[in-house]
Parts: sequence; C-alpha cells; structure tokens
Amino acid sequence: MKRNTKGIMMLAVLAVFGFSTIALAGWGDGYGHMMGPGWQQGSGYYGNLSADEIAKLEQQRAEFFRATENTRQQLYEKNLALQSELAKENPDTAKASKLQGEISKLQSDLDQKRLEYDIQARKSAPNYNRGYRGGYGSMMGYGPRGGGYCGW
Repeated sequence: MKRNTKGIMMLAVLAVFGFSTIALAGWGDGYGHMMGPGWQQGSGYYGNLSADEIAKLEQQRAEFFRATENTRQQLYEKNLALQSELAKENPDTAKASKLQGEISKLQSDLDQKRLEYDIQARKSAPNYNRGYRGGYGSMMGYGPRGGGYCGW
C-alpha cells in the first residue's frame, strides 16, 4: 500500500511539472510585457501598414509623448497628493476637492491631445488602429498598473 501511494504521488508531481511546462512554453517569444504577436508589423496593432506609415506613426507617437510629458507628470503628482490627503485620518475636504478638480482638468486636456493625436495618426495611415477594437485594446487603462496616465 505504501508503495502505491509513493507511485501516485510521484505521478502527480510529474503531471504538475509537465502541465506547467506546457502552459509556460509560449513565454519568452521576445515581444515584451503584455505585447504578444499581435503587436508585430503585419498583424494586430499596426495591421497591414507599410514601413513608411509605421515610421511616421512612431514619430508622431514620440512627439505626442514629448508634448504631453508635463501634463502626465502633473497628473501623477496631483494624484499622489490627492491619495495622500485622502489617506489622512481627517482629510481636508476643500483641499481634496481642489485636487480632484485639477486632476479632472489635466485629464481632460490629455484626452483632447490624445484625440488630436489619433486624428493625426489616422490621416497619416488611414488603416491605423482599425479592426483592433477601435481603441487602445484591453488592459490599457489609467490604473496604477497601467503605466500612468497616458493609456499606453
């Protein structure tokens, strides 16, 4: 009986290792964090864009990030200040409301700049971002694990 239990335990351990190896086999394909094969040229995010269109989009994207760097930094700072205020035992309601108003204004400014970028990108490459849920994809939000306040 002891021999059968040992054999069953050994098979269970091997099965767990075997399944985990299969489950993790796709990792390390070289795409980076949360960027699967759909982000390659010719499929997914860039669709079937030419190399020139992709280069132009990358340049516009870099310009967008440079142009919005200050706004994104201010958003980050204001959000930290608001979180700090709300973490106090007796938060100052007026200060928290003021910070939230400033955050809303900065977020609105950033959203407007993002819209302008999207329109400009669409003019540069008419097939840009078509068929990819028409937006930024899943898990690309503004949460603390989303990489800040830019949506990328």
